[in-house]
Amino acid sequence: MEISRISSKGQVTIPKPIRDMLKLNEGDRVAFLEDNGKVVITKASLIALRELQDALSTEAQEKGITEQDLLNELEVVREEMWNERKK
Repeated sequence: MEISRISSKGQVTIPKPIRDMLKLNEGDRVAFLEDNGKVVITKASLIALRELQDALSTEAQEKGITEQDLLNELEVVREEMWNERKK
């Protein structure tokens, strides 16, 4: 557990072990998510990635695309890339 103090401006320093764990650097944006009365902090770029993943998953479900369909397409792409390398 890491503890930080809130400044008079409402600012909090994220402890170094937490910054290291989240791979946070100066200028990075963080997101605060409320979850059943608890607050979770995460790198904001991870939120954007999760939102994209959710949107793609929803669209795939709506179009009837299964995980197996994606795996099959991945094999096709890998084979095409492999054949391009051999040229």
